[in-house]
Amino acid sequence: MRLSGDDVGDEPAFQPCNLVLQAELALFQALQLELVERRLLDQPLDDVVEVTVLDPQGLELGLDGPEVHVQRIGIVAHQRCAVYPFGRSKGSMSDFLPHPFWNFSLEIYSGEGVAEACLDLQDRRGCDVNVLLFCCWLGASGRPTLTADRLRAILKVSDVWQAEIVRPLRQVRRLLRDKPWHEALPETVDAARRRVADAELAAEHAEQLALAGLYSPLPDRDRPVEKRLRAAVGNLGVYAVCLGVTPDDADRADVRALMTAAFPGLPADEIIRAVGLAPSRSEHLPSV
Repeated sequence: MRLSGDDVGDEPAFQPCNLVLQAELALFQALQLELVERRLLDQPLDDVVEVTVLDPQGLELGLDGPEVHVQRIGIVAHQRCAVYPFGRSKGSMSDFLPHPFWNFSLEIYSGEGVAEACLDLQDRRGCDVNVLLFCCWLGASGRPTLTADRLRAILKVSDVWQAEIVRPLRQVRRLLRDKPWHEALPETVDAARRRVADAELAAEHAEQLALAGLYSPLPDRDRPVEKRLRAAVGNLGVYAVCLGVTPDDADRADVRALMTAAFPGLPADEIIRAVGLAPSRSEHLPSV
C-alpha cells in the first residue's frame, strides 16, 4: 500500500494500491493500530494515516458496470508501535519491512524494565541493544546457540554500522534534546530532533535486518521453553565474552529483565536461576 497524498488531511489521489479489503482491517490489530473517527482525517495530526477501504458487500452491478463503495478511514499508530510496513505518514512514523526479529524486539522492548536494562547495558558495558535483542530472539525462537567465533564475525559488521551511522544519529538527537539552542525556535529544534529520531529508528531497523541476514538458522519449534531460556542466556554470555566483560550482579539483573519479558510464562525463580542471581527473601516466600 502506498499513500499518495502530500499531507495528512489532504484528499489523496486515488490509486488501486491504496485499497484495503474490509476484512483485512483485522491485520491492523496485530500492529497495535486503531481506527479513528472520520472527522479526524481533516485535522493535521502526525500519526494519522488515511487509507481507502473496499467493502466487497457494497459492490453493486449496474448497466454501466460495477459500482464500488469505498470508505475513507483513519488509522492512528501509537508511539511504541514502530512496525509500519504498509505506508509512510508525515512526521514521526516510518515504514519498515516486517521481520520476526523486529516484531519480537518491539514486543520485548515494551516489557517492564527492558528499556532501562538495555540502556544500562549500553551505557555501562558498551553493548549494542540490537545485538542484545538478537541474542534473546535466537534463543527464544528455538534457534541454535551462538558460538563466540560466529558472534565475533557478526559484530565486525554491526560494529561498523553502529559506529558510523547509529551512534552519530543518537549523539545528534541527544544534543538537540539536552543542549539549549537559544538562537532557534523551540518548535523547530523539537521538529529536528523528531526527524533525527526517525532516522535513528530506521537505522536500528536496518541493522536488525542485517543481523538476521547474517545468521538466522531454522528454529527448532519443538525445543522446550526451558532450553530456549538457557540458550538465550547463553547467547548473552557469549556476547559478554566477545566484549571482554565479566558479568556482575547489575548485569545479571538487567538480563533478568530481558528474560522475564522474553519468557513471560516461566516462573520468576527459574529465570533467576538461569541468569545466576541469588533470589531475594520475598521470592522464597510461598504464594498465598
